[in-house]
Amino acid sequence: MFNKLPPLKSLRAFEAAARHTSFTEAAKELSLTQGAISYQIRRLESKLNLALFHRSVRKVALTEAGQNLFHTTHRLFRELEDEIHRIAPGKDQLVLTISVSTYFVTRWLSKRLGNFINNNPGITLRLQHSVNDPDFAVEDVDIAIRWGTGNWPGVESECLIPSPMFVVCSPQLLTGKNPLKHLKDLRHQALLQDQAGNDSWSEWLRKAGLEDIELDTGAVIIDPNVRVQSAIDGHGLVLVNRLIDEDITAGRLVKPFDIELDGFGFHLTHTPTAMQRHVVQLFRHWLLEEAGRYNNPFE
Repeated sequence: MFNKLPPLKSLRAFEAAARHTSFTEAAKELSLTQGAISYQIRRLESKLNLALFHRSVRKVALTEAGQNLFHTTHRLFRELEDEIHRIAPGKDQLVLTISVSTYFVTRWLSKRLGNFINNNPGITLRLQHSVNDPDFAVEDVDIAIRWGTGNWPGVESECLIPSPMFVVCSPQLLTGKNPLKHLKDLRHQALLQDQAGNDSWSEWLRKAGLEDIELDTGAVIIDPNVRVQSAIDGHGLVLVNRLIDEDITAGRLVKPFDIELDGFGFHLTHTPTAMQRHVVQLFRHWLLEEAGRYNNPFE
């Protein structure tokens, strides 16, 4: 049976290249040359008689067969790491890969993460910032922290921090040539937007009775931290959540209208099998405790 399996070196090279979608990054991780990675993957494809990657001049992408094989090899290598750590804890470290936006890291997670790291020195955390990528798949990481309504197919989801969405802007927009005093005044202001299909401006404007405002002329700023900073600098209005409270308290931003979109929040998401790993259970328990303290500060 086992002589029918592809060489372990080839599977390891494939898993790293698939996870990074880069032969170069896989070579760096495994301390090999890019040529060695390419050789091992060609060897694997020859053994399986399958193409695992679509190759172009500057990038590679997984084929359907490659995606299926990656999900299996990624899970098995993680389980192997866990078992090695269990039987010989001094020989290796547990690795936990978390997909999370830079916005959530800088505004909430980073100031708390040191506590987890100090209390769990045997765990290595890998933070990946691909969670807002349209092609993101939670199967490619151990867990993900995502903003939205929590309705993602094929994954389990727990709400960490519920929050409505609301509009904020710099105090300087309340005065000046076109002062923002009424909802109708939004027609004279810039609306700072996320990428198409990942923004709730249309829904907010509909609730405000301003469906006629055109959004295709607004500024599109995909990075939420840059989008918020642009609002602080007085370049327009932005849709935000409660993680912005420090800027409101400090007077850098104001909430000109009471209209809110409910049902949103930051969610912990993972595949149904992710909780089989003890390290995932450990981080989930810590994260839920921290979120509980944040949501109920006076309890």
